[in-house]
Amino acid sequence: MTILVPALRFYLVLWLLAMGIIYLQGRLTWILFLPTERATAATYLLWGLAGALLLIALSLYASRNFFWARQLDREFRKILVPLGSWQIGAIALFSGTAEEVFFRGVIQPLLGLVPTSLLFGAVHLVPRKVFLPWAAYAAFAGFLFGCLFELSGTLFPNTLSHVAVNFVMIRLLNRSDPTPSTDSD
Repeated sequence: MTILVPALRFYLVLWLLAMGIIYLQGRLTWILFLPTERATAATYLLWGLAGALLLIALSLYASRNFFWARQLDREFRKILVPLGSWQIGAIALFSGTAEEVFFRGVIQPLLGLVPTSLLFGAVHLVPRKVFLPWAAYAAFAGFLFGCLFELSGTLFPNTLSHVAVNFVMIRLLNRSDPTPSTDSD
């Protein structure tokens, strides 16, 4: 069984929960999700893409230069390979959207940027030593996503960035050589 169905179920529930909370807070408006002016939307689009490029570049740099990152790649390959393009797209869209609506849309207005970023890293903490760097990376990514939200006042650039990072990184895992490396770093 692939990870697809349980992941989509989990992220659908998380998104529904977040949307319900935002509704009860009286903050459920289009402007929370999309900028209304075309020029603003273009700016936020560029911000989101720039954030995605930064995180993807850091991930690729780490995978090429650090043993711990190559170990992470191997572990993620066990979970996320093989997936087809539509499956990768579905996981990226659901996970990136649900996590951003929940963490930046619900939690960040209550706790603030830094505590939400640390919480985001903490929920990515898997109780295995090999995944510790992933939690630190998630906290950094959460801080970047949170900054995009704070600067824009909308979930658009950070959600775009998160979805793009997830899509590209899972796609790269599915296209890379699955044979174990004999790294000795």
